[in-house]
Amino acid sequence: MLDWLVAEFSDPRNAVAQCIGFIPLILSFFTFLSAKRRRIFAVKTATDMLWALHFFLLGEYVGGAINAVNTVRNVVFSQKGKKKWASHTAVFVLFCILIAAAALIRWKDWYSILPMLGSLLAATGFWCSSPRNIRKFNLPALSLWLIYGIIVGSISTVLCNLLSLTSLFIAEIKDRKDKKAPDNL
Repeated sequence: MLDWLVAEFSDPRNAVAQCIGFIPLILSFFTFLSAKRRRIFAVKTATDMLWALHFFLLGEYVGGAINAVNTVRNVVFSQKGKKKWASHTAVFVLFCILIAAAALIRWKDWYSILPMLGSLLAATGFWCSSPRNIRKFNLPALSLWLIYGIIVGSISTVLCNLLSLTSLFIAEIKDRKDKKAPDNL
């Protein structure tokens, strides 16, 4: 493990990529803790933009391309309910097609399907209005990105998805606890 870390950080491009990956890692913890859809999208947009840069620098163009699409998706989906055009089902379908196209165009190996499926699940969750449904669809999505991160050797992706899964579980526990709390305080 230590030999791998030394080798990974001895290449300047990989070292920069790994370091950049730690910024969205930190931000990702806060993504699913918010009870407000607007805040979830604000943090998710920033993290996806940084993930795109991280993966492009690592030479993992499937992950980079999908995160670039996800960045735009987040901006558009955040307008759902505010702008009539952003609420149309065709917008959701368009982004699913763009995610699949990004993966297919930049296809590297069998594991290229993992971030594609993860992002399609996340898109489904982010299309939902309820933060709880967003989290429900993102559980398997994060798991697929976790596996992808392990395969491509992205330290920050692995840590981020573990952290995001943890924050997702914390938010679910908090939601359940809040529902059991008496209303007459």
